[in-house]
Amino acid sequence: MSCDRILITQSLLDGELNGIAAEEAERHMESCLECQAFAADIAHVSDALGETTRHRAPAVLKARVAGALERESRHRMPRGFWLGAASGGGVMALAAALALFVVLPPSANTLVLSIAEAHGRALTSGTTIAVVSNDHHTVKPWLAAHVAISPPVTDFEDQGFVLTGGRSDEVAGARAAVTVYSYGKHEIDLFAWPDRGATLPGPDIVRGFRVAFWKSGDLDYAAVSDIDAAAFAKFTGLARAQRE
Repeated sequence: MSCDRILITQSLLDGELNGIAAEEAERHMESCLECQAFAADIAHVSDALGETTRHRAPAVLKARVAGALERESRHRMPRGFWLGAASGGGVMALAAALALFVVLPPSANTLVLSIAEAHGRALTSGTTIAVVSNDHHTVKPWLAAHVAISPPVTDFEDQGFVLTGGRSDEVAGARAAVTVYSYGKHEIDLFAWPDRGATLPGPDIVRGFRVAFWKSGDLDYAAVSDIDAAAFAKFTGLARAQRE
């Protein structure tokens, strides 16, 4: 393909664009036959992958492949690689690589960065809350309807952490339910997403945000905020003690 906007189309299909950028990419694709064909190819490959039978890889294989991927991620891919992958002949190779990422659980480093970036992106874009409510009877059903999981939702107002609403987001390629709290002038995001067998990282501070991870049942959780250490520890303790 020769369209010089094919990478932008790829970003649109990957859900990496929003606002004006997404609107411009959609308008371009409406009039570009090459980008339409590219999108159709990706859709066909996605459907084919969805029909395949997947088997859980042995732990040893997972560790080896995850280690190799993490080492490779430190080296920037040349632009020619992505242009080749976006061509008609490279669609299947790109899809196979994407399928590998879907099957393998994300690395600890990927999870930490994904949570910090999602929290920061929501704050800077002003889209931290999609459903505004301090009633768990409103927030919990909304999350279940939009993310297809139903994590516990509790208002900790008497402890200083006020439930303000929720939204859907993404953590390392997985859809996540986010319960949003306020603590003074600060926001705390509590992410929940289906467990994919990942080894969760320990507490960390990334880009000025404190993050903490834990598992409960078949869900993984992460809390993230810029509040002080004592308040953050108090909140994570309350969140981890939640029950359905």
